[in-house]
Amino acid sequence: MVKFFNLKKRVLKIIFSDFTMKTLKNPSFCGNWNYMNKLLSSLIVLFFINSSLLAEECLIMKGDDVDPEEFSELMGKKILFCCGSCVKAFDGAPAYYIKAIPGLAKMFSEEEKKKLGVEKVKLLEQKFCPIYPDRFINPNSKTVEHKGKTIYLWSSSAQRRWKRDPDAYFKEAFDKGLLPQFKS
Repeated sequence: MVKFFNLKKRVLKIIFSDFTMKTLKNPSFCGNWNYMNKLLSSLIVLFFINSSLLAEECLIMKGDDVDPEEFSELMGKKILFCCGSCVKAFDGAPAYYIKAIPGLAKMFSEEEKKKLGVEKVKLLEQKFCPIYPDRFINPNSKTVEHKGKTIYLWSSSAQRRWKRDPDAYFKEAFDKGLLPQFKS
C-alpha cells in the first residue's frame, strides 16, 4: 500500500509540476510528443492506482474485491460480497459473522445487533479455513476431526484436500497459527 502512495505522489508531481503547467499553456506543446506520452502514461497509472485503492474488499473472503451483483440484505442494509459462496455463508450465520468480523459489526447499531442475537453468539476459537486461510469460517462450515478436535473448513473442496494429506495440512496450518484449538 505504501508503494502505491509513493507512486501516486510521484505521478501527481509530474502532472502538476511547473514545467507541465507552462507546457500546457504554450500553444505549441502538442509538438512535444515525448512529454505528452509521459503525461498520458502518468494519468493512466494514476487512474489504475485510484481504481485499486477504491475497490471494496469482501469481508468474508479477504483479499477479493466485492461484486455489486453478489450481496445480502439484512435489516435494510445491503452487504456486498465477492461471490455467491460468501453470500450463502453469511446468510447461513449472519449473527456469527457480525460478531466475528469488525467490518460487519460497524454496519449495525447495538439495537440491531441485539435483535439479531449477536450477543448470544459464541465465537469459535478458529477463525479461518486451514486450506484457504483467507476465508472466514463459521459454525455451519464443513468439518473434519483431527487428533480428537474439530477443524472447520470453508468448503467441500477444502474438505477433500484435507483428507488427501491431513498431517501435512495440519502441520502447515498449525505453524501458521490457524488452529488455535490445538494450542496447549
